[in-house]
Amino acid sequence: MWIRWPRAEWLCAGMLLTLASPLWAWQLRSEPDDSVQLWTTHSTHHSYQMVRAETVVTAPIFRLLHLLQDAKRQHQWLPYTHQVEVLQQPAPEQTLVRFESESRWPFAARDAVTLFVVSQPQADSIRIDMLNRPDAAPVHAGVERIQQAEGHWLLTALPNCTTHVRYEAGNHWGGNVPQWLVDRINRRVTATALRNLQQWAPRQTLANTTPAYLQPVPAHADCD
Repeated sequence: MWIRWPRAEWLCAGMLLTLASPLWAWQLRSEPDDSVQLWTTHSTHHSYQMVRAETVVTAPIFRLLHLLQDAKRQHQWLPYTHQVEVLQQPAPEQTLVRFESESRWPFAARDAVTLFVVSQPQADSIRIDMLNRPDAAPVHAGVERIQQAEGHWLLTALPNCTTHVRYEAGNHWGGNVPQWLVDRINRRVTATALRNLQQWAPRQTLANTTPAYLQPVPAHADCD
């Protein structure tokens, strides 16, 4: 038996279904036994896909933070890195950086200007917010500036001087690159970058020192 609802009740029912549905739920994209777990969802602000990747790195939390902040070493783990330039440091916990990626025909080279802001939301974790600042530096000739981007890192200290790493990001390149291709490239580059970091970081010897603007992390206080 069919029940004919008034139009207003159909609209209300549709709204309830929409609100109850997990429209922006994270979708697992990797195998359960992969060392890097990968999820995707839609950005709540822009028309691109967000990528989340998680892994565990055998390195104490502050050494890993220093490695992520080291512009001269970015190319050793981040794929397609052509140039990384620190533009300014507005505050001890803030760094403005210009990234330029390698390009292949028919696509123009891309760059992004990002303000990295480091904070300590909990005693055992460090967050690095990546704030897009496309107008903070002049555009280089022949290079297209990424206008829409968002993301962050979250580092959490684990036992035995290891660190859980979560990376979340998404962007829109603009120009003649279709968004579905950008999303696909971002997924591949993110997974590769975290695998590289997982293998590369344990071999580095930077000190596990606490920056002056952060508090010590007790769980990694005795890590070399």
